[in-house]
Amino acid sequence: MSSINKEPDSKTVYIWNMLGSMSNALLSVVAFMILTRGVEGREADIFSLAWAVSQLMAIIGTFQIRMFQATDVEEKFTFDQYLQFRIVTIVVMMIGCGGYVLLKHYEPYKALVVIVITLFRGIDCIADVYEGWFQQKERLDLASKAIVGRVWSALLVFAAGLFLTRNLMIASLSLTAAYAVCFYAFDYRYTILVDCFRRRKREKTGKKWMLQMAVEGFPLFVNAFLMMSIVNAPKLAIDAASGMGRLKDGVQTEFTVLFMPASFLTLAYIFFRPLVTHMAVFWSTNRKRKMLKILGRLVGALLAISVVILAGSALLGIPILSVVYSLELSPYRTELLILIAGGCIYTFANAFDNVLVVIRKQYLLIIAYVITWIYSKIVTQNLVFRMGMKGAALSYASTMLLFFLMTTLLFGFGLFQEKQKKNRGKAEEK
Repeated sequence: MSSINKEPDSKTVYIWNMLGSMSNALLSVVAFMILTRGVEGREADIFSLAWAVSQLMAIIGTFQIRMFQATDVEEKFTFDQYLQFRIVTIVVMMIGCGGYVLLKHYEPYKALVVIVITLFRGIDCIADVYEGWFQQKERLDLASKAIVGRVWSALLVFAAGLFLTRNLMIASLSLTAAYAVCFYAFDYRYTILVDCFRRRKREKTGKKWMLQMAVEGFPLFVNAFLMMSIVNAPKLAIDAASGMGRLKDGVQTEFTVLFMPASFLTLAYIFFRPLVTHMAVFWSTNRKRKMLKILGRLVGALLAISVVILAGSALLGIPILSVVYSLELSPYRTELLILIAGGCIYTFANAFDNVLVVIRKQYLLIIAYVITWIYSKIVTQNLVFRMGMKGAALSYASTMLLFFLMTTLLFGFGLFQEKQKKNRGKAEEK
């Protein structure tokens, strides 16, 4: 018990944080490696759809309050309040999932798989509020250890359930049960064993705090929900086309696998995120040119990595994915490159998204998200119905291109506003 209460050094925290981030990123990759070897065709498509729907529902479950909680060092809200709020949002998430499957008229088996996988996300959302508390108390190492333990233990159980029974429902229930057990074994157990978690701040009376917390998280929730809707739009359109007989069984799974490498540049961007803090320091101390130089170097580095990723994917992408996921993907070389290009463009847009926060113009981002979401709703289903897999890839890439153009334009507008503000200040001084 003494070792778990010992404050970790910065190197330990960094290593565990990287392991936790990589484990989260690899969850989908490994889960689908297991899936494509355990079931085929329609069953794999159902799981792929359930995974996409659960990701969208998880935005409701977390309400994007984690970063606010982790930085709430003065405890404007207590942990018990964060937990109560999270329980409410998870209930809303599950009701939303039930409403979604009814609205889509899914057959009972398909609907049940979607609900079970969304419940799996719900357990992850509960764990997230505990891990936000650990981070707030400067024990990010424990949060990351919990993620590593939960992800890899659950994947082992999922693999065992799938290969022993060849039944998707049993495997999905096994995954969900494993997440619940690991939540208790790691997150909940830490709250009992670690001294700083036993000293809780008392909850304030009244219920106005719940509305205040909802207001704090609402702008980030809207942006995240819209972006997840945009990213998942091709998958939902493929499901609709498959249901109408326009696409064969297995296309949903093939698209999900081809989509995996689209996030490679986003993963690389994790290593550059400390630069965002440096940009914030330079901006706040009125050294704007230095901030812009860092931004230029960041864009240059991401551009160089993008070229490497695209070149490597053109040569080795399809052969590697075909072997790893045990699928015949050779007809989709062009679609893979379009998706990866779209993923790279999204990472650039994400960088400008972060910089808009640095210059405190984040309120402008809602414009980019809403316009991109509307465009996605207009073009995605039409392209998928007309062009199948290629239409799905083109809809994603074109949507990300629009989002990138919007964020760069808004960044330029934000800089223009700051320049105008500075000029007005000089004029008033005269």
